[in-house]
Amino acid sequence: MEAKKPPYFLLVCTGAGNTVQGGADIWVNNFLKEVWPNLPNNRYYRLLIDSKRPGNFREDSLPKNLKYHFHFDDADVTEKWCSESEWIHFLHPNYHHRPHLWRHEDKFGIVFVHAYPRDMTSVMKKMPELDRIQLQTKVDVDFYDDFLLTCKRRIWIGLTPTEMKDRFPNYTYTIPNYYEFQGPAQLTTHVDNGVVGFASRAESRKCLHWMNGIQKGVALTSQYDVINLKETTSFTLPNVDIFQWNPNIYQAFMGKNWGIFHGAYFKEPFGYSIFQALDYGKLPIINTDWCPQVDYKYRAGTKNEFDSCLKQIKKDSQETRVNERNKLIEYLKKYDNKKDWVDQVRTQLLSFF
Repeated sequence: MEAKKPPYFLLVCTGAGNTVQGGADIWVNNFLKEVWPNLPNNRYYRLLIDSKRPGNFREDSLPKNLKYHFHFDDADVTEKWCSESEWIHFLHPNYHHRPHLWRHEDKFGIVFVHAYPRDMTSVMKKMPELDRIQLQTKVDVDFYDDFLLTCKRRIWIGLTPTEMKDRFPNYTYTIPNYYEFQGPAQLTTHVDNGVVGFASRAESRKCLHWMNGIQKGVALTSQYDVINLKETTSFTLPNVDIFQWNPNIYQAFMGKNWGIFHGAYFKEPFGYSIFQALDYGKLPIINTDWCPQVDYKYRAGTKNEFDSCLKQIKKDSQETRVNERNKLIEYLKKYDNKKDWVDQVRTQLLSFF
C-alpha cells in the first residue's frame, strides 16, 4: 500500500526575496533561510506572495526548492493552492480584506503579527501637529481584528507591548524577532557635525516630520511618501536630502558622514532599523515608549523633545555618548538569539502538522 503523503501547507506573505521594503520582509527572508529548510517534509510547504510581482524581482533570491507564487500572476493558482492546503499560515498578511483568502478562513492557522493596526492608528493622539495619518498600505482596523479572531493562533514578533494581546489574550503568544549584531562598530565621530540620518518608511508613526527645521539631515526612504508629506502638511524638510529607498544602497547610505540616527518611532514593534544603526556606529534617538527598561538618555516623544535631544547630544562629550549607546546595545543583545527564534517558530508550525 502506498504511504499517505503529508498534507500541503500554505505560507502567505506580502513580500520576499530581493525586494525588501521593510522589517517584515526581512523577517520573512530570515524565515525562509533559517526555518523553512529545517521543517520536516518542507517540500509540502508552498509560499504565496499576496501581491504583484515586482519588476526587479530575482528568482534566485528565494530558496531553490521552494514553490512560490505571486497572487496577481494567476488568481486561479492561488485558489488551487488554498483548496489543496490543510492549513494556511500567515508569515506577514495584508492589513485589509483579501477575498481570495477569506473564502478559506476555516483553514487559517497561525498569523505572525508584525504591527497591530490599532497600535498603528492610535499614534495620532500623540501627534497633534498632524491632522491625518499616513500609512504605507491600506489598513482596515476592524477587519484586521476579525481576521485575527479567525486565526487559530496569533504570534507577536515585537519586543514591546501591544494592545492586540489585551484584546486577544487567548492563544496569543510572543516570539520576538532577532537581530545578529555584526559589531557593533564604534560610535562614529561624525556625531559632532549634528547631521541626522533617517532610514525607514515615511509613515506618520515614524515621525520623519520631526526632522523639519533641523540644521542638516539625510533620509533613505520613499520619495513618493515624502512628496505626500510635503503636499498635505506644512512640513517641507528644507534641510533634508532625500535618497530613494533601495536596499542595494543601504550600506553606502549608512556609511555617509552623519552620526545621529532618528529612530524615535511611535509604537515600534521591534525596531530593526535601530539595531542596524547601532551596528553601523550611529547614535540613535529613540522614542520614550521603546524599551523603557533601559535608562537611555536620548529619547523623544514630541518634536520639542526631539530638538532638545539634538542639542543635548551636541553638548555631551563623546565619552557620555558612548556610555549611553553601550547601555542600549547591552540590553538589545538579548535579542541576538537566532537559534532560539528558529526553534520557537519551528515548534509552532509543527504543532499543526
